[in-house]
Amino acid sequence: MNTEEQGANNEKLNLEEACFRIIAFSGEAFAKLMEALKLCRNDDYAGAEKTMEEASDLLNQAHNVHTELLVKEANGEEIGYSVLLTHAQDNMMNTILAKTFTEEMMEMYKALKGRG
Repeated sequence: MNTEEQGANNEKLNLEEACFRIIAFSGEAFAKLMEALKLCRNDDYAGAEKTMEEASDLLNQAHNVHTELLVKEANGEEIGYSVLLTHAQDNMMNTILAKTFTEEMMEMYKALKGRG
């Protein structure tokens, strides 16, 4: 394998690693969101808030990895099309949307139970 092929393989590995990090952070954040909603439903508002903060931290980590890829591409590095990257972005965006709905649903639980 020549140096150019090795460089291309390293770039592919770096992209794949970034994609899996986005997927992992987003997936864990989504699980935390569902946990927070369950805690809120069971009147554990402090636990729900703490879990929401953990979800937000994980989602920020996913977003940071995604931003690194955007910066590389903006600086002229070839990122290329990847179904895996599309999947990672889709996971992250779905988790962002889930976070918005989870926040609203938690407020609804509080209001319904006279806590809000």
